[in-house]
Amino acid sequence: MAEDYADRHKEPQSLPATIDTMAYAYQRICQGEDPWTALGDFSNAWYGYAKHIRPDLIKDPLNRPEQETEQTRHWGAFCAASVEYLCDLFHQPCPEWAHDPYYILAVPWWNTLRPHDPDAQAYLRTITPPAFARRNIFCSNRLYQNKYEMYEWIGEAIVKGMTDVHEIQRYARQKEISLYGA
Repeated sequence: MAEDYADRHKEPQSLPATIDTMAYAYQRICQGEDPWTALGDFSNAWYGYAKHIRPDLIKDPLNRPEQETEQTRHWGAFCAASVEYLCDLFHQPCPEWAHDPYYILAVPWWNTLRPHDPDAQAYLRTITPPAFARRNIFCSNRLYQNKYEMYEWIGEAIVKGMTDVHEIQRYARQKEISLYGA
């Protein structure tokens, strides 16, 4: 485990020709790409290969499509909420465009398999991160949970002198819970 962590931190990765910014993710969503694929690629940039240039990943405002639909409106609000959420979580300055009232949905969007279930709605109201709730989007608090942070926390545990695999895993899990909840 320690060797794997050390190997991953030897040299920074080179950047790909196209960097997966939030604006690019939204553009892809508007062009019909599955939103979770586009946002997953953005997450890989944010947490992985481009984390050293995070402000560049979020600085550009979203280009609104000529033909807006309910789906593009929802995902635009979701992208703005994601930027605010990640900026808060990682102590980054949040770009002004993300606070545009345009990205507040008039009708709640329940990102769940049971959007009309009052119990599901009540539960989501308790766990939705504020950046999403302010925009009338109700979803899990674990949307941006990721493998990259787990490697960082394992590395922290090793640097702290932990050698027992179970102790290292407990340390990393506690860090995860402190950010995303149980």
